[in-house]
Amino acid sequence: MAKSVIEVAKDVLERKKEALNPNRMYHIAKDLDLISDLNLGGKTPWASFSAGIYTDIKYNLNSIFEVVSTKPMLIKLKNQDVSKPVNLAEQIPSKEPQTSYCERDLHLLLTRFVFVNDNFKAYTKTIYHESSKKAQKGVDKWLYPDIVGVSFEYRDYQKELSKFINKFSTLPVKIYAFEMKKHLNVSSFREYYFQAVSNSSFANEGYLVALDIDESDEELMDLIKRMSGSFGIGVISLSSQNVDESVILARAKFKESLDYSVMNELSSKNPDFKKFLESVEEFNIEKEYRSRSEFDEVLDNDKLEIYLKDKKLRIKYET
Repeated sequence: MAKSVIEVAKDVLERKKEALNPNRMYHIAKDLDLISDLNLGGKTPWASFSAGIYTDIKYNLNSIFEVVSTKPMLIKLKNQDVSKPVNLAEQIPSKEPQTSYCERDLHLLLTRFVFVNDNFKAYTKTIYHESSKKAQKGVDKWLYPDIVGVSFEYRDYQKELSKFINKFSTLPVKIYAFEMKKHLNVSSFREYYFQAVSNSSFANEGYLVALDIDESDEELMDLIKRMSGSFGIGVISLSSQNVDESVILARAKFKESLDYSVMNELSSKNPDFKKFLESVEEFNIEKEYRSRSEFDEVLDNDKLEIYLKDKKLRIKYET
C-alpha cells in the first residue's frame, strides 16, 4: 500500500531521532527511496511535501507532529524525546543572528560535503582575499570567490582509460566557485546572490552557500528558485547537524567554457588561486595522496565532530 506524506515524514523522524525541517525530511526520504509512491507533481515536490506536513499541524487536532523551533523551523514527533533547540534568532534582536563563528569556519564543512557528495566529488581550496595584490579601492570588489573547487571525473576511471583519454582527448575536469555566507534571508539574498554571480563568472559552476537556511520560508525558497532559473548560480544549505546531508536547494547551470581572461586576472593577483591552478594541472591520479595535500583538508568523522564542537557550530539545546 502506498504511503502518505505524513507516514513518510513519520518514518524519517523515527529513523533520524531528531527534530528536522520538512524540506530536509523530503531530501532524506528521497535518499532513502521513500517518496516514489507519493504523488508530488510539479517542479518543487519538496514544497508539496512540506505543505502536507504544515497543513496537518495546523488543521489536524490529532497531528502526530510538534513544532519545536520556528527559526529554523524544526519538527519532531510528539512522542519523541527530542530537546527543544534554543531559538538564538529570537533571543538576539538583530537582522542576522550573532554567532561565535566566522564565515571561514564554515569552509571545512563545505569541503567535506562537496568531497563526499556524488554531485561534486570535488576538492576545494580557500582563497584568502587579503593575500591578493592591493588594487584601487572598489576595483576588485566581488572579484574573488571564497572557495574554489575542482572535480576530476577521471579519478574513478580505470588507468587504461585515463591514459587513452589523455592521449586522444581532454581529461574531464570541472571547476567550481563558492561564495560563503553565515545566513541567508529574503532581505540579504539578492545582494549575496549577485556577489556569487560576479565572482563565479570564470567557473563551470557557481554556488552561494550558507549554514542551515530556513527552508520553511516560502518567500525565500521561491526567490532562490527564480534567481537560479534566471542567472544559473546554485544554492547550498549546509547542515551543521549532519554535514553529509547538506542540501543542494538549487543546482547551478553548467557552463561549457571557462573564462580564461578572468582566471588569468585572478591568478596574477592572488597566490592562492595561482597555486590552485597549478595543483589542478599537476594532479596525478596515481599519486593522489600527494595532490590532496595541496587542497583544503577533508575532515574524517572524528575530526569533523571535534571541529563542530570547537567552533560551536552545533545547534545548542536546552536541558
